[in-house]
Amino acid sequence: MALAALLATLGLDAGRVHLIDAFPRDRPTNFLFRSNNPVNQSSDSAIFDLAYVTGVLRSRAQAECGVTLPDTFTVYDLDLENPTDPGYFAETSFWKQHPSFGALGTPQLPGVWTTLGSLIRPSHVSASKRDHYVREGSWAIGGHGDHLEARLNATHALLRDVGSSPKVIFAHCNAGCDRTGEFIGAYGMTFLGYNVTTAYGEACRQCGRCPNYYATSALGWWCLTLAARGAGHLGDCLDFAGCRFLGSCDAHGATPLPDACPTAAAAIDANTTPSRRMERASQ
Repeated sequence: MALAALLATLGLDAGRVHLIDAFPRDRPTNFLFRSNNPVNQSSDSAIFDLAYVTGVLRSRAQAECGVTLPDTFTVYDLDLENPTDPGYFAETSFWKQHPSFGALGTPQLPGVWTTLGSLIRPSHVSASKRDHYVREGSWAIGGHGDHLEARLNATHALLRDVGSSPKVIFAHCNAGCDRTGEFIGAYGMTFLGYNVTTAYGEACRQCGRCPNYYATSALGWWCLTLAARGAGHLGDCLDFAGCRFLGSCDAHGATPLPDACPTAAAAIDANTTPSRRMERASQ
């Protein structure tokens, strides 16, 4: 495929836009989405069109879940990319020029949230090494457990902040499958009560393919991290997927949800999920 033809295909794919969580569940004002790269990129331009992006989010929330977004809201863009991704600078420049519309990251953790995943499959190392990597967060390519703990907590805290204007949060990478699959899969295990096969099954379903080696490995490590903190609902953190080395992956016994829309009936008591233990431990 010629470069111009490839670039012409880049942009927000409505099929990879999904409403993940909302708060309060009975009458939500704040919303969390996942998506792919929101920048419309061609051979000679890259445009981050916020009105178009929010229009797609609004349309998908209504079509997929029957949820109507507020007329106005503040946007928080959780960009998991790095400077080599298409449209990276158009997106970061937009937010520098238009801070009144929202921001990159969250007020607690502003900026781009570059996410790298892991080169190490948890099942490929000994139990003692797994314990060490979990304690140190050194399983991640960039260390620090891919900053998942701080970023997940910041996202959840922002979602639950109803003291100001309505909020729309959306997390994305380029394809909307791998780094996004890692982040949203980890969010599901941490805050939505998902076991690992549900988190992974949803990641595969929402993108149309499963997360790659790096992201799938990271999800395994995050599963082990939560298990080490007492979460008992997760299932087998070592055998929920099979991967080609540094390549594609497939699910083992995936259990995607029959209805993944955030509803009051599906709400999980926040005090019983590993998220509350994690938040209390960090305070």
